[in-house]
Amino acid sequence: MNTETLLNIILSEINDKKQMDLFLKALFTNKELKELENRIKIFQLLLKGKKHRDISEILNVGIATVTRGANTFETEKIFEEKLQILETLRLYKNKKNA
Repeated sequence: MNTETLLNIILSEINDKKQMDLFLKALFTNKELKELENRIKIFQLLLKGKKHRDISEILNVGIATVTRGANTFETEKIFEEKLQILETLRLYKNKKNA
């Protein structure tokens, strides 16, 4: 997938959290946003060493959803490197859970 256009808009044009929120809501349906949120949570729980079945129960999603997220987590190059995004995923706490 070519993400260049999206990245250029997000990284260079939108500097305001409210505008980013509006932009994401314009791009994605509520269901798609929920799926993105779940994917991030799957990554976070994998980083904490949680098992697939536990993640499925915690997030109330199917085991196939967790497996797809885990496969991406394990195969994408971003997770082979020590990147700031990994630390962000580890440390970020959802405001709803705070």
